[in-house]
Amino acid sequence: MDTSTLLLFRDLCRTRNMTQTARTFYLTQSALSKRLAQLEEELGYPLLIRSKGRQQAELTTRGEKFLVLATRMLELYEESLTLKEEQDRFFLRLGCMRSVQEAFLSDFLESFLASHPRFSLTLEDHHSHEIRELLLEGLLDLGIVQTPYTGHGLVSQLLYDEPFQVVMKDPGSFRGKIRLSVHDLDDRQEIFQSFTDGFRSWHDTHWRILDSKIRVNSTPTAEKYFQAPGDWMIVPRSVAAAMAGRGFTVFPLEEVTPLHQVYLTWRQDEDRPHVKALADALNAHFNP
Repeated sequence: MDTSTLLLFRDLCRTRNMTQTARTFYLTQSALSKRLAQLEEELGYPLLIRSKGRQQAELTTRGEKFLVLATRMLELYEESLTLKEEQDRFFLRLGCMRSVQEAFLSDFLESFLASHPRFSLTLEDHHSHEIRELLLEGLLDLGIVQTPYTGHGLVSQLLYDEPFQVVMKDPGSFRGKIRLSVHDLDDRQEIFQSFTDGFRSWHDTHWRILDSKIRVNSTPTAEKYFQAPGDWMIVPRSVAAAMAGRGFTVFPLEEVTPLHQVYLTWRQDEDRPHVKALADALNAHFNP
């Protein structure tokens, strides 16, 4: 059992896609399948459920248990390499929504890592539900999400909250306005992204989602579809601020919006000091 095969297996558990993992490691899909089959033969039990027409990689029960062991084996291997440098290293894996990374995380992490030179950080972009699953599988140490996952082995703590605002690439007839009302906004020019259930419920009291121009699942995708004057989107204030830096115009709403809440989440049994150090630094940053 070699570390390269364990890395293949861990990445497949992350992507759940044979083609994507094979591409990442510059392998053919058949070569990847052969490596995984050799690992299963060495272990003496199947790791993956195989059936005709299955699109996504799915773990067997033993495969899920082995994933935890494989992750820890890779961590121990990576930690052992630091002995060559005669220094201790602390490995952290943080999953975060892209919108939060864009809004604040790069500046915070630059400061944090400068003051913690022994920390080695892996940062991953994921949606909230993906972060939850990766935490439960032991593939992340901490997660920043927009849904409070408490119970079932996880703990969540509020980091910050913020209102929603309207953004436009070309304000058109709204140019020069300070604020907008929900009554100013035409359903047919909306670029819609659902952030939370609370946001969706509030949104649906003012606009019909089926009448929107297009529906997306990420803000970077949404930015491609601001084509006509007055095309609009409602996003959290921090996302609006980042978009303003790319030439978008931001309008607060006259009406009260729900709050976009961002949470720090970790496993209930987490007790490693270096993980706690990052969690404490994040809490101190938002709650000085």
